[in-house]
Amino acid sequence: MRSRSIAEMLVKLKAGATTSRQLVQEALERARGCSAELNAFAAIEGRAVDRAAESDRRYAKGLVRRLEGIPIVIKDNIETADIETRYGSAAYIGNVPKTDATVVRRLRDAGAIVLGKTTTHEFAWGVTTSSDAFGPTLNPADPKRIPGGSSGGSAVAVAYGVVPAGLGTDTGGSVRIPAALCGVVGFKPTFGILPTDGVFPLAPTLDHVGLICGNAEDLVLLASALGMDIPRSDARPKRKIGVLSTPTDVPVESDIASDFERVAERLRREHDVVEETERLDEAYSIFATLVPAEGGMVHFSRNSPSLISERYGKETAARLERSRSISIGDYAKAQDARRTFSLKMASLFEQFELLVLPTCPCSAPLVGTERVDIDGWTGDVRKALMAHTAPANLVGYPAATIPMPRMRDAPPAGLQIIGQPGCDHEVIDAAAQLQNMSCMDRA
Repeated sequence: MRSRSIAEMLVKLKAGATTSRQLVQEALERARGCSAELNAFAAIEGRAVDRAAESDRRYAKGLVRRLEGIPIVIKDNIETADIETRYGSAAYIGNVPKTDATVVRRLRDAGAIVLGKTTTHEFAWGVTTSSDAFGPTLNPADPKRIPGGSSGGSAVAVAYGVVPAGLGTDTGGSVRIPAALCGVVGFKPTFGILPTDGVFPLAPTLDHVGLICGNAEDLVLLASALGMDIPRSDARPKRKIGVLSTPTDVPVESDIASDFERVAERLRREHDVVEETERLDEAYSIFATLVPAEGGMVHFSRNSPSLISERYGKETAARLERSRSISIGDYAKAQDARRTFSLKMASLFEQFELLVLPTCPCSAPLVGTERVDIDGWTGDVRKALMAHTAPANLVGYPAATIPMPRMRDAPPAGLQIIGQPGCDHEVIDAAAQLQNMSCMDRA
């Protein structure tokens, strides 16, 4: 059961049809169920009801802020004052920050109520949200499948109906992948628009704070509360849109390709569409060098090799050991290739305002899957799920995913919208409009 939207909750709160205390108590009950069934919570905030009572007093006094009384969740790698923040790692059990990350403080200052911390892959370094220490997080559409990652817990909490929205992080698709696989909305802004202080870094030149919600219209409310300038208009402009049906060497699952083509056909009727054939194959290999190199610098500067070996999960420790073999020269070559790729993307966007493509080439793999087979292509689950999302991180462009309509009773899939840097409002506006199009309805 999807939670009511932020907009719907605010209307009822302002009208006195409900109270923040009621909303939070209901959300806490659902959070406990979601935690038991799908393992989506790392911590549930015991003081949320008290904070809801304060919001109700503000409503009574007419001192209402942008998100007054709205329950939200925060990914476990984003620091929250007085709430345990483990960064998804057993090495940080019992870690309780003294201050909020800036993005959390901004939401609290806007009146939002942190309901709890949601699960993530250890240090946000993975696409499955599975953990040797804490177990796998499961997909609400099918608990035999992964939710995607690494912001899987936030996507699950929204899809399950615990809260209308939450924060995640996105280094190579970690907001958009779980949003797509769980059937909700995810958004990664332009690099640097949202501050990352108080967020445990994975790869600092690629890390973004991102938003997850059930309805793209709520992105406006969330982004505005976070300090982003998101002007809205009731106009429905005819946009110049690039459609990229085959983004990389990873083939798109046939059912998703067919559903994407139906969406593209609707876009052709309402917008000026450019059929783009340029491939983005090189993006993942560049990304796959940058992340372990930067991850190694982050972790070896914070913790000793012995602590990493003894207290980190085996997967993370092995990745960090492999990162030792990446030389400064390797890293420099990858950054040079990144600059070349950025020029390529900039050239592409001279032809259109927005690029539309499938968010992931396949639906959610089964829990425990390490390799994915798509129409004869076999490869690592990380490459399969990140092939279409990593390019936007390399160049820092804003990108959103909305649920793609499926023609049959199929698992959730996402439609990704990438915009030009600094044009976050256009991506959010397009996401809201496309989600509301008749072709976005379940066929």
